[in-house]
Amino acid sequence: MALITMPSSPAFTTSEWGMRRGVAVSTSPFTGKQQTFKYARATWYAVLSLPPMKRDQAAEWQAFFLSLEGRSNTFLLGDPDAKTRRGTASSASVGASGAIGDSVVNLTLGSGKTLNKGSYIQLNTGANARLHMIVDDNTGNGTCAIQPPLKAAITTSTAVDLTSAQGVFRMDSNDLTWSANELSLYGITFSCTEVV
Repeated sequence: MALITMPSSPAFTTSEWGMRRGVAVSTSPFTGKQQTFKYARATWYAVLSLPPMKRDQAAEWQAFFLSLEGRSNTFLLGDPDAKTRRGTASSASVGASGAIGDSVVNLTLGSGKTLNKGSYIQLNTGANARLHMIVDDNTGNGTCAIQPPLKAAITTSTAVDLTSAQGVFRMDSNDLTWSANELSLYGITFSCTEVV
């Protein structure tokens, strides 16, 4: 499995971005009461569309898709509509180790710096990058609630990226297609899911 570099332009025109969870719900047919069980599955997904483009730009994307070899290889992706962080922190470091399944991490942001809910953070780099969202406001050093929970343990040496947070994604289908009209304008839409 190789990590393939996605073309940097043009920017996506539309994006559907979300998280899929594994939660089982059982409803009693007699009382209507429900029981739930939350499984560990919590993965980001995205459906992205590129603007109409001429052959020169489209060729870059076609080469990217073919290099993915269907669902075999992976790529880095972040929410294209949330490229700026919320809060005043410009950098962060892991303040204490965290275990798989933890939904709270200890981040050191710097004196008086904040990282507000809705901010994305990336833990680790390259093929080990994991994308998380801060779900509470944090003012300085201390704990931050994140979603999804940690999928890999972290230590104080784990890299943290606040500026271009991304995770590792894989295409949802082995069939990668594009279309072109009579003006040779190409249209491309694709869907992908985070690698766990």
